Amino acid sequence: MKYIKGVHRHGSETFTIISKDKKNSNLNKIYKSASTINGIKSIISEFNGITWYNERNQNNVVYELKKYSDYYYKIMINLNKHFYNINSNMKYLMLEKYLDLTISHYAHIWHDYKGHEFAPLHGDLSLVGNVMFNYNDEVLFVDWEHFQKDKNIPIGLDIIMILLENIWYETRRSNRIDSSVLRHFVNSLNSLNNLKLLSPLFLDNPAYNSVNFIQSNIDIWNGQHNKLPILRLSKKDIFEIDNAVSQLNN
Repeated sequence: MKYIKGVHRHGSETFTIISKDKKNSNLNKIYKSASTINGIKSIISEFNGITWYNERNQNNVVYELKKYSDYYYKIMINLNKHFYNINSNMKYLMLEKYLDLTISHYAHIWHDYKGHEFAPLHGDLSLVGNVMFNYNDEVLFVDWEHFQKDKNIPIGLDIIMILLENIWYETRRSNRIDSSVLRHFVNSLNSLNNLKLLSPLFLDNPAYNSVNFIQSNIDIWNGQHNKLPILRLSKKDIFEIDNAVSQLNN
């Protein structure tokens, strides 16, 4: 059974169809197609991102790219069995385990870039749907349409984005940032830095500098940057986060 999931969702200029198993209604395939310049660019980025990821990950994503003409591309992606999306509508402290697993997986996949200032970018790591888990605590990164490899992207940006995304969700739930949440953010960045997977750009004022980098390089997101929760953080929240980094590291 196939269903339409999205048409130009978030301004992506792609058409998305999902396929479900007839017996249990579980998702088993995703089809994305495009016939515009930006849409085709997203399809090609997804293909390149999955290819790069599979070279570094034991749980390979099965996919197939078809070019029907210069103006129509389609990619088929098989969903890996036994991987699932968590309920991301939980308090930050309940998500810490999954954020820590995400960081560990990032460290594994980006291992070859240790000590580098720049590295490839996923561009949209999110517990809402693009990071999946299984019952063995293995992690799978999906939805690579914003993948960038040839630009100077500061290493660690993906992790800062997913951490700040969940801090933003926390502010929506409670209208404040708990000290334990700030402590986890700081500890996570320190772990990345100890692994040599954090750009010097993010050693001071990481929230401000990451937001500023995104706003100065919106072309990376192919017109879809407005969907990023990190850009919805208030100036007050950004100051509070960066102030916590400064205080807890002194």
